[in-house]
Amino acid sequence: MEKKAKKARRELVEFSQKVKEDCISQLPDEILGIVLSGLDIQEAARTCILSRRWRNLWKLSTGCFNFDASNTLRLMSDNKKQRQTEAPKYRDWVDQVLNSHEGSSLEQLRIAFDLGKSYTTSIDKWLDFAIVKRVQKLELDLTTVNGCYMCTDSAYTFPSWLLDIPLDLPSFDRLTTMCLKSVSITEKDLAYFLSTCLLLEQLSVENASSLQNVRVSGQALKLKHLDIGYCQKLENVEVLAVNLVSFKYAGPRINLCFVDVPKLSSVSLESKYCEEYIINSPSTLYLSRLEKLELNLKYMKSGRHIGFPRKFPEFSNLKHLELKFVAVDDESILFLTSITGASPRLHKLTLKYRIDWAENQIFTTYLGQFAKNMLIEVCDKEWEEEARKYSHKSLKVIEFVGWVGIKPDVQLANYFLDSAISLEKIILDCRIPHYVQTSWSEELSPIEGDREAALLSAVQLERKLPPKAKLIIL
Repeated sequence: MEKKAKKARRELVEFSQKVKEDCISQLPDEILGIVLSGLDIQEAARTCILSRRWRNLWKLSTGCFNFDASNTLRLMSDNKKQRQTEAPKYRDWVDQVLNSHEGSSLEQLRIAFDLGKSYTTSIDKWLDFAIVKRVQKLELDLTTVNGCYMCTDSAYTFPSWLLDIPLDLPSFDRLTTMCLKSVSITEKDLAYFLSTCLLLEQLSVENASSLQNVRVSGQALKLKHLDIGYCQKLENVEVLAVNLVSFKYAGPRINLCFVDVPKLSSVSLESKYCEEYIINSPSTLYLSRLEKLELNLKYMKSGRHIGFPRKFPEFSNLKHLELKFVAVDDESILFLTSITGASPRLHKLTLKYRIDWAENQIFTTYLGQFAKNMLIEVCDKEWEEEARKYSHKSLKVIEFVGWVGIKPDVQLANYFLDSAISLEKIILDCRIPHYVQTSWSEELSPIEGDREAALLSAVQLERKLPPKAKLIIL
């Protein structure tokens, strides 16, 4: 009897082990394909080593095909000649994977590499694949290695013939997100997506070399997020989108017209449009319903505070203001308070900046140390008096990203410690935001200078904190 019991227990253990090993593998291919869809293409392909059963299952994935070669692009940034050898390898990689795919659909296709006109045939084929697989999210990023937004000679042109598809054949009808970077597309083709892709919620177009006009309109339009950047020939943008929530624009000055955007709550502006239009003509701002505003002031040269607007229209609903800029090392940035002072309900202020040490030397050489100091002193006193007029009763969180601990940031921090009566948290991030060509990225690098000095100034600032406020140093 005891032998039978031992045998039964042994068989039960063996059966349990088999169940543990095989329970997933016993599922139908279709179910396993759905499981693999939660992984990106690299992760899904790695499952082929699990067993013979899994060898080809990744081909059934309906998830994300993200052909990310960012590491290779970083290497190529130092050696442009590598593009001649790496681009064909990238093309072959994408071809091999897409030709092997056996699934009936695909959620996302992302192509991101420095590819130009010489790869038109391959890119056309990949877009055709996206149509056949009814891709929901499509990203085609052909930005050059150095990130230049002016390099348009070798730009790929979106094929209009792909859009002329009979109604009974697959199309972009399931598209919810489309991102085109360094892809030349016509106004007509862009209008096609907006008129026929009724599920489209997010549209991003960058460095479209020939685009002159953009009109976003349609009663059935579900578009929620619109991002237009660095289209150098762009002249007019008209937006009539009742579901639009966020709008981002970077590039030359344009005629921007919002006709009907009742849900618009977040706006980001940068480059020449922000510099020349927003700062020089603040009275034209009519975005009173905004809850978040991001301004990329890019570069504030010596003496910039002299002509900075002292009065902005009221942002009555603004909760979060983010300012990005490059400042001069020993000049005040108190003039930025004219924007915060126009935001009575401001809850969070984020400052992302880096210090330009060279600009100070150029200005000093030109005017002489004495004349420079006199001019700055006069302007600083004027802005100190102006800043006292502003109230910051709702401001609770202030974030300095790029904290160095010198005059620009220390003076502004002290000002808010005195004027923000509801302050709960001040964050000092001793890393600088990365700046590439014409735009900022979210990457952070160590500060340029003395980190110990930055930390010491942060500790000194802590002594002035209100009783309930916290200081966080990163």
